[in-house]
Formats: sequence, structure tokens, C-alpha cells
Amino acid sequence: MRAMPTKTTTNPLVPFGQMPFGQIMDPMAMSRLAFDWWKLCFDSTQVIALRSMRMMQGGALAQHEAVRMVSEKWETATLVVMNASSGKGGTTPEALMRGAMQRYQTKVSSNRRRLTR
Repeated sequence: MRAMPTKTTTNPLVPFGQMPFGQIMDPMAMSRLAFDWWKLCFDSTQVIALRSMRMMQGGALAQHEAVRMVSEKWETATLVVMNASSGKGGTTPEALMRGAMQRYQTKVSSNRRRLTR
């Protein structure tokens, strides 16, 4: 197994001030990442509310929505972990985070569109 480099660089913009491999994250990239995270959280809140309303109605449609919700969560989480562990998700913390968020944002956006029709 290959030993990982231990060099780190202090960066006041990163929690705990450490980035692996001596990388310093660009402040604009960090801002874009933070905005994308905020958008994902906002959209997720909408989907939670819409799904809750659908499930409170009961019936076959509510049951189908519950099954769909759980299966989507497992599928997406599994794909994110597999991509991150295989290196397909990127080699930097930023790339890993962006890849995971894009996968979740795609699912959340499609659910929001579907539930608001």
C-alpha cells in the first residue's frame, strides 16, 4: 500500500486550517461550493415537505412514494461511496464534495419537479 504524503499547509479559510497534500482551496471555489450546498439544502427541504404532504394523504400513492424515497436514498448513497472509494469522485476534498453534491442535487431536483406537477 502506498504511503500518503503528510505535508499540509495552513489555510485560515479551511476548518482546522489543514488541506491534505499542501493544497490551498481557492476562496471563489469555496464560495461556489457553499452556495451549491445551500441550494441543495433548500431544495431538499422542499422535497421533504412535498413528500410529507403526499404521504399524509395515505393510500397506494403514499406507499409508493415511501418505497421510492428509501430506495433512492440507498441507491444514491451507495453510488456516492463507490465513486469516492474508487477515485472516480475526484482526488481533492473539493472534487469529492462536488461530485457527491451533484449526484444528490440531480435526484433532489427531479423529485421536486415530479412532486410539484
